[in-house]
Amino acid sequence: MPESRADPFDALRAPITPLAPDPAFAAALRVRLLRAVPPSIPEEHLVSTEMAIRQRNGFRHGDVSYITLGLPDLARGRAFYGAVLGWRFSPGSSEHGVQVDDIVPMMGLSEGEAVPGAVLGFRVDDITAAVAAVRAHGGTISDPHREPYAMAAEGYDNQGIPFYLHEMPPVPADPAASGREFHNGDVHGDVSYLTMVVPDLDAAHEFYRGVFAWTFNIGRAGGAQVSGVAPQIGMTTRPEAGPATAGVILCYRVDDIAAAVQRVQGMGGQASEVAQRPYGLESLCADDQGTPFYLHQF
Repeated sequence: MPESRADPFDALRAPITPLAPDPAFAAALRVRLLRAVPPSIPEEHLVSTEMAIRQRNGFRHGDVSYITLGLPDLARGRAFYGAVLGWRFSPGSSEHGVQVDDIVPMMGLSEGEAVPGAVLGFRVDDITAAVAAVRAHGGTISDPHREPYAMAAEGYDNQGIPFYLHEMPPVPADPAASGREFHNGDVHGDVSYLTMVVPDLDAAHEFYRGVFAWTFNIGRAGGAQVSGVAPQIGMTTRPEAGPATAGVILCYRVDDIAAAVQRVQGMGGQASEVAQRPYGLESLCADDQGTPFYLHQF
C-alpha cells in the first residue's frame, strides 16, 4: 500500500491564527506603505482610517508644492544624496533631471540650472488671482499655462528670487498636523525646514504677505519665522550656511545624525560638529559640489 502523504492544502484549511509581527519590521512596513499611497487617492478609499496620506504637494494656499534643486553635476548629486539620505529616484527621468521618490515635499534634481540651488514651487487656490498679486506686489511672472500636473506659472519675487506657482484642488486637512502648526517632515530624508535668504526682510514680508497671505513671527534682527506654512519656513538676511546671496537653503530630517554626518564626509562633502539646538540636533553641511544644507535629528 502506498505511503500516505499529507495534503499540502491542509494548511489552508487550518484556523487563522493571528501573529504579532516584529515591532521593527511593522514600523518599517508602515513607513513604506505610507510612502506608497499616492496623494491623489481619496481618503475614503484607504483601507484603514489610521493610515495618514503623505500629501507631497502641500495642503493649502501658500504651502510648498514642489522643490527643484539645481546642481552642476546631476550624476554626482544622485550618488551623494542617495548615499547620505537614502533617496531613490524614479525610473524614466531625463538625463538633465530626476524625480526623488517618496520624500515630502516632492522634489526633483536638475542639472544645468542658470543659478544652482533650490527653487520653490508654491500651491495656490486661484492661479489667475495669484499671478495678479505677484505683479501687484513688484514681482514678475509668466501668464498661467497648463502643465500635465497642474496650471502653472514661473516668476521672480520683488527681489529677484525665482519661484513658481501651481494651482491645485483642495485636499483633506493634514491628519498628522492635528493640534500642531509646524511641519518638519515625518521620516528620514524628508525636508525638515526651509531657510529663505532675502536681501531685504521688509520687502520680502510685503511680497509674500500680499501673494500668499503669510504672517510672520519676527525674531532676532535679520530673521523671521513664517506662520502656518508647510514645510516650516524661516527668512533671514544673514545666513549661517553659504554666501549671503538670495535663495533657499534646504534642511533634511535624519534618524541618526552622527551616522549621516559620517556619510556626508565619506561622500566628499563637509559637515560641522553636531550641535544641540532647542528643536533637536543639527549639523551645517555642504555636498560634494558645494551646495549648503542642514541635517536635523528631532
